[in-house]
Amino acid sequence: EPGRCLVDTPEPGVPRAYVPATMLADPGYALARGDAGAWARLRCRHDFEYWCLRCVTIKHKTEGADVPFRLNMPQRKVLAVLESDRLAGRPIRAIILKARQWGGSTLVQVYMAWIQSCHRRNWHSLICAHVKDTAAGIRGMYTKLLANYPENLWDGDEKPQFRPYERAQNVREISGRGCRVTIGSSENQEAVRGADYSMAHLSETAFWPSTLTRTPGRFIRAVCGAIALIPYSLIVMESTANGVGNYFHAEWLRSVRGESDKAAVFVPWTEIDIYADEVRDAAALWEAMDDYERKLWDDGCTLEQIQWYHDKRREYPSRELMAAEYPLDDVEAFANTGYRVFGIDLVSRLR
Repeated sequence: EPGRCLVDTPEPGVPRAYVPATMLADPGYALARGDAGAWARLRCRHDFEYWCLRCVTIKHKTEGADVPFRLNMPQRKVLAVLESDRLAGRPIRAIILKARQWGGSTLVQVYMAWIQSCHRRNWHSLICAHVKDTAAGIRGMYTKLLANYPENLWDGDEKPQFRPYERAQNVREISGRGCRVTIGSSENQEAVRGADYSMAHLSETAFWPSTLTRTPGRFIRAVCGAIALIPYSLIVMESTANGVGNYFHAEWLRSVRGESDKAAVFVPWTEIDIYADEVRDAAALWEAMDDYERKLWDDGCTLEQIQWYHDKRREYPSRELMAAEYPLDDVEAFANTGYRVFGIDLVSRLR
């Protein structure tokens, strides 16, 4: 992969390893080569995916078991954007338009945990969602991560764990790192204002309510305006689409046009590996495919993906409702969510 180098002169009996070029350039690399533990800790600081496999435990989405965190293709797509900013010494900024069930929130939270565990001390973060329970669930991934973190790879003065901070119910501190993690919601904005944040994960922003006295835009500007424009500072806004005209939609369009500080990332359902089923009868599937499904074939989808789409489509009374959950592009995502007087297919036909 770009940015990686081959360790082409390993010690006798030591297998070759592909590592980031930044690790080879690290002043401590020469000393670390003689110590397996030091080498692994050094690689954890430079190689996010390696750190995920060695140090991060998550719950498998379909099997329910606790497993090491191995990134899928959509997560690598987002990681490339985040790492591009970090390696260039820029503030890390992104906006993510999501399809369902590929782990976008997980990737963002684990990336923030990596910065707090391996790169920065006293580096405080905010997790804010449309409701507090969602934010608490995201932080719960962090709790599991710390509970299962290998102590021999932990770079901290105390055992890795969360501990209460100043009796605040919504704030936890990472032992040995001095990093605080705050959770909040758009429903209780005052609880997270005025704090010292270096990173913010803003989840399901399209569903944040707007009232006469408060709006998502005003709240986000108040929180993010206090985050300094320095390396390793991070703001990631992510959401599924929820109609047009809201703050998230407007910010997405600004990012697509290159007018925002955030890089726009969209993951269509065709890039999510779980959306594929075994083809039971290829000839029968081919005969049953409608024009939309044949276009999927022409655009490069596999029969396994089309089989999944064909079966899943039966759950929805219209294609636009299916597209709201599983869009192919950002236009389709926004056009098929929210409340409409006329169906998108009818409008397209009239045009």
